[in-house]
Amino acid sequence: MKRKFTLSILLLLFLWVASVTAQTKDVSGRVTASDDGSPLPGVSIKVKGTSTGATTNALGNFKIQVSGNNQILVVSYVGYLTKEIPVGNQSIINVVLAVDSKELTEVVVTALGIKRDQRSLGYTAQSVSGSELTANKQTNVVNALQGKVAGVTIGSTGGAPGQGSRIQIRGVNSIDPARDNQPLFVIDGILMDNSTSTQGDAYGASNRAVDLNPDDIESMNILRGGAATALYGLRGANGVVVITTKSGKAGTIKIDYQGTYGFENVNTMPEIQDKFSQGFLGVYNKDDFWPSFGPTVEEAKKLDPTHPDKLYNHFKDAFTTGSQYRNGISISGGSEKITFLTSLSQSQQKGVLPSTDFKTLQGRLNTTFKPSEKLSAGASIAVSNTGGNKYNAGRYVEQLVYWSPRHDVNDYLEDNGTMRSYGETTNPRYAAESKRFGDDVLRLIGSANLSYQPLKWLNLSYRAGVDTYRDNRKTTAPGFQGLVGERLVDDNGSDAAPGYGLISNYTNQFRSINSTFIASAEGKLSSDLTGTLRLGHDLYDRHIYRTAIEGSDLTVYNFFSLSNAKVLTAGTYDEKYRLMGVFGELSLNYKDYLYLTLTGRNDKSSSLASPNNTFFYPSASLSYIFSDHIKLPAAISNAKFKFSYARIGKDAAPYATSLGYANYTGLPTGYTGFTRPAQLGDPTLKPEFTDTYEGGLSMRLFSNRIGFDVNYYHSLSTDQIISVPVSTTTGYATAAINAGSMRNKGIEVSVSGTPVKTTDFSWETTLNFSANRNKVVSLRSDLKEIVAADEHGYLNARVTMKLIPGEAYGTLYGTEYKRYFSPEEIAAGLDKSSEASDPSRPLLIGADGFPIIGVSSDQKKLGNVQPRWIGGWNNTFHYKNLSLNVLFDARVGQDRYNQLGNYFSAFGIAKYTENRTEHKLFEGLLANGTPNTKEVWLGQGIDPATGINYGNGYYRNVHRGVSETFIEDASWVRLRSMSLAYTLPKTWIKNSFVKNVNVSVTGNNLFLWTGYDGFDPESTTTNSGSNVEGFAGMTYPAVRSFLFSLNVGF
Repeated sequence: MKRKFTLSILLLLFLWVASVTAQTKDVSGRVTASDDGSPLPGVSIKVKGTSTGATTNALGNFKIQVSGNNQILVVSYVGYLTKEIPVGNQSIINVVLAVDSKELTEVVVTALGIKRDQRSLGYTAQSVSGSELTANKQTNVVNALQGKVAGVTIGSTGGAPGQGSRIQIRGVNSIDPARDNQPLFVIDGILMDNSTSTQGDAYGASNRAVDLNPDDIESMNILRGGAATALYGLRGANGVVVITTKSGKAGTIKIDYQGTYGFENVNTMPEIQDKFSQGFLGVYNKDDFWPSFGPTVEEAKKLDPTHPDKLYNHFKDAFTTGSQYRNGISISGGSEKITFLTSLSQSQQKGVLPSTDFKTLQGRLNTTFKPSEKLSAGASIAVSNTGGNKYNAGRYVEQLVYWSPRHDVNDYLEDNGTMRSYGETTNPRYAAESKRFGDDVLRLIGSANLSYQPLKWLNLSYRAGVDTYRDNRKTTAPGFQGLVGERLVDDNGSDAAPGYGLISNYTNQFRSINSTFIASAEGKLSSDLTGTLRLGHDLYDRHIYRTAIEGSDLTVYNFFSLSNAKVLTAGTYDEKYRLMGVFGELSLNYKDYLYLTLTGRNDKSSSLASPNNTFFYPSASLSYIFSDHIKLPAAISNAKFKFSYARIGKDAAPYATSLGYANYTGLPTGYTGFTRPAQLGDPTLKPEFTDTYEGGLSMRLFSNRIGFDVNYYHSLSTDQIISVPVSTTTGYATAAINAGSMRNKGIEVSVSGTPVKTTDFSWETTLNFSANRNKVVSLRSDLKEIVAADEHGYLNARVTMKLIPGEAYGTLYGTEYKRYFSPEEIAAGLDKSSEASDPSRPLLIGADGFPIIGVSSDQKKLGNVQPRWIGGWNNTFHYKNLSLNVLFDARVGQDRYNQLGNYFSAFGIAKYTENRTEHKLFEGLLANGTPNTKEVWLGQGIDPATGINYGNGYYRNVHRGVSETFIEDASWVRLRSMSLAYTLPKTWIKNSFVKNVNVSVTGNNLFLWTGYDGFDPESTTTNSGSNVEGFAGMTYPAVRSFLFSLNVGF
């Protein structure tokens, strides 16, 4: 009996075990991403309602044991939508996870590389993804931001290959036009130089962001306002551009190829007259200096049988069709512990101005290493070689003005290789081909970072990096050979020996070291309150060393060696600068709807003298997610108020507090001596401070389909450091002083959303708008104005940019047509009290019937270079595998001095000068107050109708001599870019080793709507490193480009 009972028990246990075993099974599979099909490592797979779980390996594979068919697998991964999958009878389950776009947009990289929730930010930070940056195939990443970020003004200084671009955030912050007003660039946590060096004949100089490969960039975050940049200290005073480059992902090796080819041409040309030929006063002379004041083409042909049937359009003929190509490849992959990404790209661009080009060779290696959950490290290194041939485009355009359209500008070579021309005129094409300027930049940016988490609540991180480059520049020009009939080319030489050859070598060596340590502690302070405390130390060390040697008057006309030069001049510059800072940040989170962030930083600068070289500045920001606190209508998905205050310091330029030495070459012995420098240093200089207040509202509506962000800011910069002119009796030309304050205030609006979304079609749109109002609040009491810049104009037409208290930065002054004032108004001094031109008043007409032009010493306010508002509208349309991106941007309410227009008037080239044989009655009043009734002739010499001799004529005697004529409203709206792309269906390539193929065609600068007369007003005379703009015409014209691209993934 006992034995039977035992056997029964054993049988029951066996049946129970068999039953349990029958209910337990293994489920395996693979998890991939929906966007590119790549495997996802580290994905969490859990059995719902249990503690059973697993993670995917480097290939995205997993295996998990489940009990029964009624279980549900929960698959989750950071950045992707969580999926729940019933097991059922399946033993193999492959999962495709979709990207969680909401989660991705909520995390941003802020100051010092700290990643934070967008909802917790009490200040403004706007992100641009890598795909948005590369949509219009720009080689300069700064240009790629045009129209895409509110409050950011991008100034493309021309269409030259590798031409620099300037970027400003919320206007100009420094009164001194020589100070840097561009934001700080940070790449992967390391400070990056984005300056534009204009040393060594740097025509069309590049800003150094051109050394970056846009295809390497994952995202760019634009930090605006003091609270956003406070942790960077004084270096972030003008805003910060935070660049994050791509990194590898664990899984199979991924290879991507990008190829682009395209062509370009000048996008808009000034209209020129085609009726009058070479000569002056209507007299034809094919060797005359005067290009277009001769007789009509018909009359000239009667006098000269060799005269062409029609005039050449030498402005159009002098520019050609440019081309460009770019090839790049990237390889990425890794395991759960180590990932890598390496890339290599090569490009070449040939410009529309013959003999100009730009080449790049760029390589990068990014790696990460995570040996344990507590320890992680990473390193990156980027090497680039950029440069090309450039030319003085302003001089080229000026020489085109002097060139007569009676001659073919492209017929510029004699059989012996010397210049073909006429009279004493220089052929612009020959000058551009013979005088060459080239630059060659070799750069390395490297960094390493280490993060250790000894405790759950404590993290220690350290990052160090270096940015260094060598910029070699060389200018050469052949000298005069003395051949029969050879013409001397003055530009091909120095001022002392024009036309006799030139060679100059210039080298700029730059090195900066950046080191940052941060200790972060976070934890719960109560059941509703959590906090994070960060403390850190920061070091920035910079060294710049420049050498320049110029040789002129070459012995052998085309042997470009310094030993071949009869006259040598040399110079060096050595600059060392160091900045150290300690900082702290406290972030508090109350119930996930109220966030407070407090920061403090203390900097010590080597460019100021003790005790003014150390200074502290705080910031505070508040984010209130009231949609999570107050019940709102269902249409409101998320709503946030944000407020911030910050004080940011700014030190002086190196050596502004001390007296150095300047070389002196004017000694009668011929030796070089030393003397005091031009600038008087002031050891009592103290730092500038900018106080910024900001408030805004962010909302998302209709289940996050539509969102908008509105901000208002107000900043006041005081104790501005300015270099001002001083009396020569002091022995100095200028002095550095604390004098003046400047204010900026404005609004920024960003609206984004997906208005339409169906199964096959979607429309995503982003609209940016911003308006900044700037004001020079004060200067030192004995300083009435600062002349920031001026440009030549014929007769009295010179235009000056002045900084005057009460006016905005960038106000243009010049001469006006005199206006009529009554005797009573003159007696009251009203004719002299007005600082601005008043176009509403009638013109004052002289006894000769022409308007009277103002004297050069009496300049009036004629306009301002800053726009009243800027905007951008970016749209992306998706239909199945086809996508279309369309970007418009606008700049409204800005003025430009059209210097080219002034020259066109002076030399009879402008289209409107074709009316020179007509008579005109100028409306206005005579000095006695009676209306003008005298009709005048607009031509030169003797009027055939009246016999009156008008001398040089209206355009040379009057029209060209008034600044007012050439200050133009340069507002514009443009179709900045359009890109049509097609992605091949997966079914076409599923049986190949190719994972994805995308082809696209892109057009940039396609259409321009503007009332400005001349080249594209976006191209300015000044370089990208200057704070001065508003002078246009004598520059490399902007271009329109068409590009064809192929992207293939393996």
